[in-house]
Amino acid sequence: MDGPATATILIGSMKTKVVLSLLSALILCSLPVGRAFAADAADRSDSASVEALPEPAVPALADHEKLFLSRVARRALRDTVLGRDPYEPDYIPSSLQEKTTEVVVRLRQGGFLLAASSGGPAPIADAVRDAAAAAGKNLAQVVETSVGDSAELLIEIEVVGPAQAIPSVGDWTQPRAVDSFIEPGVHGMVLAGPSGTYRFCPTEVFTSDVTVAQGLRSLARQVQKNPMEIPKTRLYRFRTIHWYQAKAGAEIVSLHRGLVLVPPEAVTADELDRAIEELAEYMVWRQKPSGLFSYEYEPARDAFSDEDNLVRQVGATLALTLHARESGLSASLAASDKGIRYHLQGLRDIPGRGDAAFIATADGKNKLGVTALLALALAQHPDRQKYTDVRSELIEGMLWLQRPSGMFVTAFPPAENIEAQDYFPGEALLAMAEHYTLDPSAKILDAFNRAMGFYREYFRGIPSPALVPWQSQAYALMAQHGRRQDYAGYVFELTDWLAKKQLTPENCTWPELWGGIAAYQKGRAGVATASYLEGFADALRLARELNDQERVKRYEKIVRGATRFVLQLRIRPEEAYFIRSPKNAVGGVRTTPALDLLRIDHCQHALVGLMKARHALFDHGG
Repeated sequence: MDGPATATILIGSMKTKVVLSLLSALILCSLPVGRAFAADAADRSDSASVEALPEPAVPALADHEKLFLSRVARRALRDTVLGRDPYEPDYIPSSLQEKTTEVVVRLRQGGFLLAASSGGPAPIADAVRDAAAAAGKNLAQVVETSVGDSAELLIEIEVVGPAQAIPSVGDWTQPRAVDSFIEPGVHGMVLAGPSGTYRFCPTEVFTSDVTVAQGLRSLARQVQKNPMEIPKTRLYRFRTIHWYQAKAGAEIVSLHRGLVLVPPEAVTADELDRAIEELAEYMVWRQKPSGLFSYEYEPARDAFSDEDNLVRQVGATLALTLHARESGLSASLAASDKGIRYHLQGLRDIPGRGDAAFIATADGKNKLGVTALLALALAQHPDRQKYTDVRSELIEGMLWLQRPSGMFVTAFPPAENIEAQDYFPGEALLAMAEHYTLDPSAKILDAFNRAMGFYREYFRGIPSPALVPWQSQAYALMAQHGRRQDYAGYVFELTDWLAKKQLTPENCTWPELWGGIAAYQKGRAGVATASYLEGFADALRLARELNDQERVKRYEKIVRGATRFVLQLRIRPEEAYFIRSPKNAVGGVRTTPALDLLRIDHCQHALVGLMKARHALFDHGG
């Protein structure tokens, strides 16, 4: 976690420099947890299997009740600031009078967590009041606050539902022990032992960039201070209802897993146009003067990663090149040109081949993916004629790497390896398909025939989700050029296999995940769905071209669902309440619904996927 940092906090008209520990929500693990919380859970049976475990109860509150409780919190905070006796509501709606629970209240400004506390178990209005008053006292230790200042604070409230005992999962101290029953950002955890009870709230996953496994380790460290207690410690899960009010008098914003749900009906041409433009603008913002992009931004820490990946860098250039070609926007074109200029610095001839070249990289790995994606960008550039010669040389270089079997070596000399077979060969084939569109040749057809013989068998032997989008895009394009049924059959085989992994109301509890592709782990979907969407959209267009109406109907549903999920992954202003630098985050694309890591290649795939979905769903004239 970040260490102590000095930050300038603006509260009302007062500018105060304070030293913050940059409070992580993890601090709540050490706050008192009410005895009734653990006692209620301890009464539950431990014999049920994980699969049969019903969902923990969720506190039910209407929006007007949340607004009332937000006012209670603000008045309790006001009276704490004024040094008055604890606030006593003179009226409590009858619907809240019988609700008894625990509550967590957090005070934020500018994305900083300034103070937090919990209240209860108690009647819900009392629990909110007590938590807000305690948070106000904690705030006083950080900064001197007036009534006017406190009215400008964001108040976040999380109401805790009843705990549910988890059946035996073996050694719960192991990193992946809880994966089968903790949904990140939805379920919280409690460890209850002889010396204390410690809680990890669902919101801590996305506001602090802490995985469930890290949260469990944090709880475990509290218990492991006395190893003799571990066998006597019980593990529970719970759910919460979560909202915030940005300032006094504002409407409340209700969140689930930190998200505002994107409904299926949001997949419209207008909404896609808006999302595409916002995402392109965000990527342009992330570009450096050199032409490279900031690789990864971590909103919860307000930090950019030093890590980098040149294949993904050139992929980002490709995405903005495609956007420049479709939109005509000068900002995307300028970003494309800067990226292309940077990568062309690595242009090298293949020894002994005057007509073939590749892109050498500073790390000496010379990955096929860099050359392939740059060739693809050159083919898509609005002024692509000026790159004809260099593009042809790169295509020849990639053809040179293909072996008689159809397999591609995946690096240029002096490096040589066959790793990343799921990725780089498909990228090379897509670049060749786009080149074939501009300059048809028998040698590219031969390369496709040999590659399909190899990679179809490769896929059938070891099915890989990562292989599907690149290969299906490449072969869908070539199938349309020659109306090749064998190419189309390969595309449909890949698409049908991957589409079975899509999350839907029939196989997934959580609406925010619907449309996502759980490619590697049951019930878990993330931003890889954006790359799968690229292939799905092209498969839909191919099915329509071939008048395969059964597939058209099925693929339209798949593309719509995946598009909805990718739209859900965007960070929108109302979801950035805990982010200190919204400019670096809003408009970007999360890694998963509960993990706000914003990697540039994730944005790349989302931008291309949404552009392709826009065409496949709305530009077909029927």
